[in-house]
Amino acid sequence: MTRKAIHPEELAGHSKVVESKVFLKYQQEVIDDEHIAQLVEKGRQEGLSWALAYKSQKWTGKEGRYSTYFATKTKILAKQFIQDTANWAKLDRLIKSVSDSTFESSVKVENADGKEIDVSTYGIRFANGLEIVALSSNADAFRGWRGYKIADEFAIHKQQSEMLDSILPSRMWRFPFTLCSTHKGKNSEFNKLIVKFKKGVLGDDWNLISITIDRAVEEGLLEKIYKRPFTPEERKAWIANLEREEGVRRMNQEYRCIPEDEAGSFYSYDLIVSCEYDEALFFSDDGVRKFTGQGQEQEAIAWFKKVAFAVEILGTGAFYLGMDIGRKVNYTVLALIEVVAGIRIVRAIAALDDFRYQAQQDCASIWIKTRRFHRVCVDNRGMGNETGERLQEQHGEYAVERIDATNKLKEIFAYACLRLMLDKLLRFPSDDTVRDDFHSIRKETTDSGNTRYVAGTNDSDENSHGDFYTAISLGVHAAEGSIVSLDTLIEAAESSSAGYPSLGDSLLDQLRQFHS
Repeated sequence: MTRKAIHPEELAGHSKVVESKVFLKYQQEVIDDEHIAQLVEKGRQEGLSWALAYKSQKWTGKEGRYSTYFATKTKILAKQFIQDTANWAKLDRLIKSVSDSTFESSVKVENADGKEIDVSTYGIRFANGLEIVALSSNADAFRGWRGYKIADEFAIHKQQSEMLDSILPSRMWRFPFTLCSTHKGKNSEFNKLIVKFKKGVLGDDWNLISITIDRAVEEGLLEKIYKRPFTPEERKAWIANLEREEGVRRMNQEYRCIPEDEAGSFYSYDLIVSCEYDEALFFSDDGVRKFTGQGQEQEAIAWFKKVAFAVEILGTGAFYLGMDIGRKVNYTVLALIEVVAGIRIVRAIAALDDFRYQAQQDCASIWIKTRRFHRVCVDNRGMGNETGERLQEQHGEYAVERIDATNKLKEIFAYACLRLMLDKLLRFPSDDTVRDDFHSIRKETTDSGNTRYVAGTNDSDENSHGDFYTAISLGVHAAEGSIVSLDTLIEAAESSSAGYPSLGDSLLDQLRQFHS
């Protein structure tokens, strides 16, 4: 019989959290596991971060074992983890209020090149003197800290090998750690560890917990979400419907813990993740924006104006735009790229769904008119023909280049992005839609021997068929020839008394971080 799960809000009157009434069996297994080295492979949206937040405050705040250090893929998720932890701690009466006990700060860490960099952290401090600290993934920041370490979504950490180097030595002093993730390909360090565990290569310190969507549903996930009983037939039908919606390939990797063979993908997950940058977007809290329908056209225009203001005030390099045109079937995607010392940084990216062509042109024009803007490359195929022609008439042939993407040109685009990514000269936000768009690109050979670069269905957004990748690659093409020496710009920034303003950190700090 499946136990009934209760949300924390329903326990506000209790003096203690009753675990058996709150957590499902698989969540409780992760919480109770006392192994030094814990591997957790999971499906998406199964409430594991929520359970790990409880485990952290239990071990750190309630039992006082050791401080906890949590690394995840973005600052937003790091902050969310601390909020969840604080909410649990308040329910357990370990803190008086969330606001008084949580904090934001930064720590200086020395990277592999011996240079100091600032790493933003979020935390909660308990009366026993111990802390829980969360940060976006940074291997250097994890070194030296003693306590319980959690690497969330480890398969898409930027530096998996380096992160393991900073975590594994803590076993010598019996400090535990958890590596928890959905799979992202067979070649990830996460999957390699799981393969070693299954072969019996790892020692007794290690344990593997596998939580497929089938197991989660069997153990009460649907009852927890929908707050009503489900029959076995209803559970089976729900799983079948999910598989129809997601497709077999995505269902296997994202929900059934079966890592994908990446042999067919032109861009591997490891390469894509290595180019993700938390500070890429001007407005990281906005994330990758998606506007749908004519009712959101004015909201979109207001957002484009906000980004344009940031370009004028915070921009330091030259700006370029890639625009992939769609309407009702595919998105129109606009990717705004700033070039700083040859590094292409995606500063804003937006998808327009079912917008009037005039509204799409108005959005593009807002960015094109900014003072630092140089050039836009517009997809000239099909529906893009009219949009490209109107933008060219409005802003001139130099500012607007219309691109007829032949197979040969697609090959040039693909290798241009690949070269920049291998050299870490293309940076984009840590976002599921962007990541899976790049990973969907396949190099195929036709029966006649011709090579094609084909976009598959995006694993995170089925409405995108390479639209985000295409917009970024068009922006990269627009920026060709805009390279300035990195060392020259660093030298100029160091010698300037005024400095170079940028969002969050100085341009000099950003350049040093890229250089490292």
